[in-house]
Amino acid sequence: MQLGLRSLVGDGTRCAAAFALLLFGSGLPFQAIGAATGSTKFIPTFLVYYGGGVRLNAGNLPTLAKFDLIDIDRFRYADINTNPCNSSGTTWAAIKCANPNAEIYLYELGPEDSNFHDGIPQLFLNVIGRYDVSRGHSMGSLNGDHPELFLTDSLGLRVYSTAYSNPAANQYVYLMDFGSAAYHSYWLEAAKADIANQPWVADGVFADNCIALNTGGYSTTPADSGVIPAAYGTNALWSDAMNRFAGAIAAGLYANAPNPQKLWCNRGETRFQEGADAWRALDDGANPPDAVLEEGAFATMWGSAAVQFPPESEWKLQVDTLGAMWNSKVAVLSHTQLSEPQTADNCGTDNWNKTVCYWQTLWYSLGSFLISKNNVLRNSYFMFHGGEDGNYGKIIWYDEYDKIDLGKALGFYGSATFDGVSVYSKEFEKGYVYVNPVGCQAPWASCDVSSVPLPQPSRQLTHDNLNSPPDSIPVVNAISLNSHNAAFLLKTTPTTRFDQTDPSVTYTAGWVTDGTAAKRPWSEGSGAYINTAAAQATFTFTGTSVKWIGARGPWGGIARVFLDGVLVAGSVDTYASAEQFQQNAILFSAQGLTAGSHSLMIDVTGTKDAASTDTIVAVDAFDVTP
Repeated sequence: MQLGLRSLVGDGTRCAAAFALLLFGSGLPFQAIGAATGSTKFIPTFLVYYGGGVRLNAGNLPTLAKFDLIDIDRFRYADINTNPCNSSGTTWAAIKCANPNAEIYLYELGPEDSNFHDGIPQLFLNVIGRYDVSRGHSMGSLNGDHPELFLTDSLGLRVYSTAYSNPAANQYVYLMDFGSAAYHSYWLEAAKADIANQPWVADGVFADNCIALNTGGYSTTPADSGVIPAAYGTNALWSDAMNRFAGAIAAGLYANAPNPQKLWCNRGETRFQEGADAWRALDDGANPPDAVLEEGAFATMWGSAAVQFPPESEWKLQVDTLGAMWNSKVAVLSHTQLSEPQTADNCGTDNWNKTVCYWQTLWYSLGSFLISKNNVLRNSYFMFHGGEDGNYGKIIWYDEYDKIDLGKALGFYGSATFDGVSVYSKEFEKGYVYVNPVGCQAPWASCDVSSVPLPQPSRQLTHDNLNSPPDSIPVVNAISLNSHNAAFLLKTTPTTRFDQTDPSVTYTAGWVTDGTAAKRPWSEGSGAYINTAAAQATFTFTGTSVKWIGARGPWGGIARVFLDGVLVAGSVDTYASAEQFQQNAILFSAQGLTAGSHSLMIDVTGTKDAASTDTIVAVDAFDVTP
């Protein structure tokens, strides 16, 4: 269910099939590409802050500056009129003074328009606001000049949003023909006039309700709740039209002069296969938005329960869909009807008829986010709120965002079964995240796991011990994990990952970087490869164990490995019928080394398995433990 982000009444991995063209013989040297374009924070965050909140002031800047993305009303630009960096006294300038990398998006409703905002000044609009007035729009007003742009049912009655409308007061928010090129042009001209070419312009526009599927919430007069617009009577038609809308306005905003704008779309519905397909289609399209929002991820406040947890299959579809976005930033929003506790925890009953508490829901949502996070691109961002902020009028920051940092991910998520229950996990340099998304109706406890063995002794973080010295947290070898809970563990022996671009890795001539040109889940977004006999890569490290992470595939060749000058692996075959990366491509490992400095040398033989198409050997990263 997708409700949209605000009420308007009275005042929302995949791998390429083969390596990119090989550049051997081109004379190009090995090149290290830069880091991925996303945030380097372990938990990147975003903020949705709307008109119901208090006026911003300079005291809010330290917290505002912590967010990577901010979705906000345009009139807020005048809230803070001081700026330590220069004389430009606007809220946006003040935030960017404190955090130059913050991106600010200004709210605008996307596929809908109202009949009761014509008199609102542009500064305070959050809709097009051109029902019977043009505001200088070259196409005139919507109702007066373009009635064909209003979507209707099979009887020709205009469709409106039940959540945003108040029929008793003759206030309607109508669903417009978002698949029409004419509406795309109309919306773009209005957004440029009201936002992009105004003094309050920011980095981009947040378009609410670009919903991937028609999940209901529309009616007509006479009332016909759940009506389906005649033009888009199936999810396939709806999704295709909405993707055309998102792509068209993304392209139009980006081309705006003199202020090119980014687009952030509220999409939703990733827990349904058709919705997931729509997300992937938009991401693969010619003009994907800069950012997309899943407003209902993992745990939601919608429905009669304090928390609504989706079934495991829908949870996993969300995880896989959100992690597969390649061209857009992914904003992941979870929430609960429970209010944030001021002292003791705040608990209620979830949709599985089980007791659920606030901090449990936050940690479960955060753990699910980290399981889903694309650690190649680092393009994922998180937000959580409770029932006290159902209207997005509060600046919320949790200690968890500052205190939890497990370092680089050492691969993709995996799963294991314990007593018939699936537990999902991901390993990081300094720890592990475990999530149990399996649900069963109370009083049954068959979805709870009594013991999950850990790969190494670790310390379990909780909301209550988050600010304690790590050494004061007991060491455990196994954990229990009830349904709809997540566990965060700190390793007693951390791992350090050295990516192939690290200065500790040296190469002979001819190695090539595969990175931004091919959509592969390399660690940190790039890997090095070569198919020339006698080519070498040498890693110098200090530690007692080491792993070489490379890649396997139909093109894989054979390498030799030398440790401290001694041949330790005479034939490492990197052929596989399908491409494999990260923890699925650990090509060599050694443990129990003497403490001190060591060197690991990879020697390309130029030979291959009979089934392989080439002799390529790849270097992605090295993992070292002290």
